[in-house]
Amino acid sequence: MAQTYLFSKETREKVFEKDTSYCFRLKTGRGFLHLNKKATELIEHDDHYEVVLADWYINVGDKFIDETIRRQEGCKQLEKHYYFLKQREHDKERENRQDS
Repeated sequence: MAQTYLFSKETREKVFEKDTSYCFRLKTGRGFLHLNKKATELIEHDDHYEVVLADWYINVGDKFIDETIRRQEGCKQLEKHYYFLKQREHDKERENRQDS
């Protein structure tokens, strides 16, 4: 079963992308997450990307366990960052409404 994540648009690094992969910047000091284009469906929305990863690419199997776990952790981190930004944005909007 495919896995869907939401990533902030600000984390995408098109400069470091290749013909075969998308690139996203992880937290400071963590480097980059490259996602294979054959296994990734990237859907662009106004303020974020919906990233759908194929089952075989995101779920732990017999081979490449290390890479799969790193990929899962990177995706979770990017999604957590997106939700953090959305929460801050929501808090600011609520604060502005209360001030009015």
